[in-house]
Amino acid sequence: MPRKVVNVLLTVAVLGTIIVTFYSYYNGVPSRQILRIFDSSVENDYSESETMEFHAKYMKGHHAKGDVSETNGPTQKPYHNWTKASTAMVKRKGVSLEEFRKTRYLRFNKTAPPWFSREDVERLIFLATANISHVLPHPHAALSPIVFDDNRNKTRLISDTEQCESQCGLLKSAMDIYEVLSFHLDRVLELNRTLPAIARKFRGLSDPGYRFRDSKAHPLIWWDPDIAHGGTFQNDQNSLELSWLNYTAVLKNRCWADRTTPDPEQFCTSVKHIEWSKLAMFDFLLQVFDRLDRNCCGFNETLETEEEACFTDGRHLECETPEVLMLVHMLTRKSDRSRLVYIDNAGRPFRSRRNLDWRLLQGIDEFPEGPIALLRDPSRLRRRLLQSLHIDKAFWTSVGTKTILEVVQNVINRGRLLVKYIDKNDIAVVPDY
Repeated sequence: MPRKVVNVLLTVAVLGTIIVTFYSYYNGVPSRQILRIFDSSVENDYSESETMEFHAKYMKGHHAKGDVSETNGPTQKPYHNWTKASTAMVKRKGVSLEEFRKTRYLRFNKTAPPWFSREDVERLIFLATANISHVLPHPHAALSPIVFDDNRNKTRLISDTEQCESQCGLLKSAMDIYEVLSFHLDRVLELNRTLPAIARKFRGLSDPGYRFRDSKAHPLIWWDPDIAHGGTFQNDQNSLELSWLNYTAVLKNRCWADRTTPDPEQFCTSVKHIEWSKLAMFDFLLQVFDRLDRNCCGFNETLETEEEACFTDGRHLECETPEVLMLVHMLTRKSDRSRLVYIDNAGRPFRSRRNLDWRLLQGIDEFPEGPIALLRDPSRLRRRLLQSLHIDKAFWTSVGTKTILEVVQNVINRGRLLVKYIDKNDIAVVPDY
């Protein structure tokens, strides 16, 4: 073969390698490669410290400047090539191929994972791609309800969240970025109690204020108009009003357990008994204490507590008088008062094992068998959670591979502790109802 031809072939090969490498870095590590590498780490049963070193050479790719989700920006080419087979799979999910193609901010491998419903996929795509129409005022300064232009109600001016149907979202502080982790954990465990959430950046948006023009990824959460509000205590944050003593009474009375009708003389709510165990499990894994223990009564006072508001504003002192302790974020839907809805789920993914809030599990006498079976299989939980999180490109690139692996490992470790707690205390694991 002539030397010139050989040189040309070598040049093409080198340029091809450079292009493929650049494309790989720009788009982040492909999901199949992520999972293949992680499969090997699962098989070897790496320790937590070894897992944190998960292929550091890919870190550069996860901080590429191209992985930015700009509001009202143009769409780009899809990350994946779509074949006839993948088109059929997408259609079976009930989501059109065009909807998948129009976003580069979500990475689906041919189709969505089975723990996502059709509505989940549609809402994730909507949150990732919809243009913003305007921003609504909200009584909580850290929140900004956003109205999107959904191409169906362009002429309709929404002035209040009560007018929102399916075209609104809630933009939160960058400090709440782990709301995205919570959403994916909820779906992986197949609890289906959180609202769809993605990470998105808003560099050019002025209406929500300076906090959202920091070039950071912020959690953007779908606004569910079906959530019920009521009660005299924090009306906008509760569907039902419960004190700690009311809550313990509800647990003791096992209201609606095993599809039984409660005794009219007992104190009960419309929420099924197993819903409380799902909530306690979810909150323990993420260390969300704002719902069941907003006064931090289950904390170790000598460890990592100085930054918590309940210590700085004196709420912790109320732990000595349980009759005044109130639960917050006890939400249900108008269409189904028997099931809870979880909001404000950022939690504390880095809280140390020595300072976990075990009070969250107090009074729980059963857990659903499906999620517990997954917690008993750390390798499968790790794989599913990473696969799910990798779909949200803005979340993955902004948080970083190493940190994501750390928080996933923390969730897995807490799952192991929860399983040991269940076994040690002979707590029932039952089918869902």
